[in-house]
Amino acid sequence: MSEGSSPDGRRSVYPPPGQVLSALGIEVAWPDPQTLAGRALVDPALLGRQGASPGVGALVPIVDLMAGIRATALARGDWLATSDVWIHERAPLGHGSIELSTRLLRIGKRTIVSAVEVLADGRPVASATVEFTRIRRDASNHTTTEAGGGEGWTRLGGGPLLDVPLEQACGFRVVDPSVGRVELDLGPFVANSTGTLQGGVVALLADVAAATLVGPGARTVDLEYRFLAPTGAGPARTSAEILRVDGPNRLVRVEVVDAADGGLVGWAVC
Repeated sequence: MSEGSSPDGRRSVYPPPGQVLSALGIEVAWPDPQTLAGRALVDPALLGRQGASPGVGALVPIVDLMAGIRATALARGDWLATSDVWIHERAPLGHGSIELSTRLLRIGKRTIVSAVEVLADGRPVASATVEFTRIRRDASNHTTTEAGGGEGWTRLGGGPLLDVPLEQACGFRVVDPSVGRVELDLGPFVANSTGTLQGGVVALLADVAAATLVGPGARTVDLEYRFLAPTGAGPARTSAEILRVDGPNRLVRVEVVDAADGGLVGWAVC
């Protein structure tokens, strides 16, 4: 969780009510100083497409936030920016309650790497690795605050929980399925603390683009996303290409650009 300056100069807490991370109902607890536990109160049925089990991209906003909280606790005051996410399905999510556990894999001078395990009613459903780049604190206008403390659960953000499918709430627009072209405008629901598109939502955009290209019923089970630059004025726009066909499976490459200037902001393989 972080704080930033609102337009009138007052401090504002991130995520604010009405933003995607608040709507997912993420709660955290520190059972001990080395252990960060998490859960999401959102109805898992709202993360998928037309009642189907969601692709792993729908879990990235939750996973990214959990990994970031764990890493921030040991960042020694540095600001962190997500640089890479790898997430792999172990079993379909289904409709079980979402639980998470994290651990640190590396604390370096320039990077911090966290691992996140996602469970549904105690079943392992996904494994993720998230890498962060460390940035000097004076390079950001925002400060980080402690999320939780002790054994009790602390909700990150507030306001109502998601009550429509996540992809609908984010506002994804399928423009041309034949080339995996999907667009996303910047708005309050999908903005991060610095006013650009929230990283987990951009990774989900890549998931949607790949599934759109492959066709109805497709579900992303592996996703590797590299953040190359923040999206500016936007909208964010995707293009996708099938790299390999292996029976019922497809390997897809997705590029994400800022449509305002054509700059490449993200690169995914799923």
